[in-house]
Amino acid sequence: MRFDDEVVRAVKHQAALDDTQPRKTDDELTAITETVCAAVSSGTYDFTTSTSQVLTQSGGKKRYIKQYADCYSAESVLCQCIKQILDRAFRIRYPNRNKSVHSVFNTLKAVKQMADFTIIKCDFKDYFNSVSAQYVFEKYIKAKLSNRFEADLVEKFTKQTRFAYAGFSTSNVIAEIIAEQFDSAVRLAFADKGILFFERYIDDTLIIVNEHIEEAKCLRILNDILKSVYHDESIKPKPKCKTRFNHSKFIHVTHRGLMAIPNTVKPVDYLGYEFRFLHNPNAKKNQDIVLTYGITEAKRKKYKKRLEHLIALFTEERIDGVANPDYQNLELLRHRIAAFTSREVYQSRRFRQTVWKTKGFIGNYGELRYLLETDLIDSTTKNFLKDMVTNAFNNAGFTTLPYFMLGSSGKSGYNLFENMKKNKTLLFVERIGYSEQALKKLCSQVGISLTDINGKNRGYGNLARDYLIKVKVGY
Repeated sequence: MRFDDEVVRAVKHQAALDDTQPRKTDDELTAITETVCAAVSSGTYDFTTSTSQVLTQSGGKKRYIKQYADCYSAESVLCQCIKQILDRAFRIRYPNRNKSVHSVFNTLKAVKQMADFTIIKCDFKDYFNSVSAQYVFEKYIKAKLSNRFEADLVEKFTKQTRFAYAGFSTSNVIAEIIAEQFDSAVRLAFADKGILFFERYIDDTLIIVNEHIEEAKCLRILNDILKSVYHDESIKPKPKCKTRFNHSKFIHVTHRGLMAIPNTVKPVDYLGYEFRFLHNPNAKKNQDIVLTYGITEAKRKKYKKRLEHLIALFTEERIDGVANPDYQNLELLRHRIAAFTSREVYQSRRFRQTVWKTKGFIGNYGELRYLLETDLIDSTTKNFLKDMVTNAFNNAGFTTLPYFMLGSSGKSGYNLFENMKKNKTLLFVERIGYSEQALKKLCSQVGISLTDINGKNRGYGNLARDYLIKVKVGY
């Protein structure tokens, strides 16, 4: 691929994600592309011009990121170009959360019946910001890039940015390139120990083996792998990786450990789910290990805060001192609560392929829907799903629930428990989901223009994107 074509792809990608201003015209996109190509030819770009930000996430957790102020700047577009180059060179398979979780559920059904097992959960601390981009370039990337221009561009980027900071387009691909080496080393190290299951989702790792392994030995194996992959002393360029395990989140659960302490819950969390193991000495033989499923407290708090924010956008005239355009917009609130309590499915394009994407609470915790009417689901989680939305309105001071929360529609249309049972889905795929007319009706109800700045009718994909952004699902 010619590099000019790489830039064209990157500019179009930036435009597709830009929700800060009206959609760019083809002429505007061409002008941006020409500006970036000119900067490349003259060398007048500087990757050190990124700005640092501290984002406060749900639950008050701080996240340090770096970004380029203008998503159409030469630096920002070239950052996306580098991601495209590395994706193609390494054929990165990014972890799929839903597939990982489905595999965990299937495996755990068998594990609790086994005579012996060890479950290990570990994750990295501040992962992206700890991975040295320059270290990854020298150890893993350099030898893979045969195109001299592309290799020089990536090297310049890694030297000037130093780490795979969250916020850069390249953070995922650089972090995954080295993490895949970690994956291979883990599989090799546990191969002779009866490894049943191994999944890593970004920085979150779960290992299950069918024999007993002491905690100290597990830690020793993992630390040796960490050292060989992330802290190779033969790699001279600085900075080195700062990657470490988050020891406060390390979990080690064994069959022998559970049998030794009856009626004591041992929780294992993975990707927001919580698996609670307990030895019930009064149960029948081969059923003495009890396993229940739920959502972790941290994730319950996260979604509770997210819902509180949606309601605040309706109740508060000003947000952070700025006039709130959504104040008292009840119809918009209805759409947002409907989206919050549903699963959203839509399509996007990646490498000339159509990619199906799923978002929303029910999409994230869909494995629980098969357990809702059983005793396998944790009671705290069940009550959370049933009462969360109603409690949020009550806590916000509503003396009467909004009209859409009342009666039969409130029970089934805006309730997480009921919607999860039915796997309620907002399907934004033309011909099998919302029709174009139905989507236009949704957009009109929340104030999204059906035409562009030139008065032309906007396409299905653009309208779906804007609707998902408007109702706070994201795209």
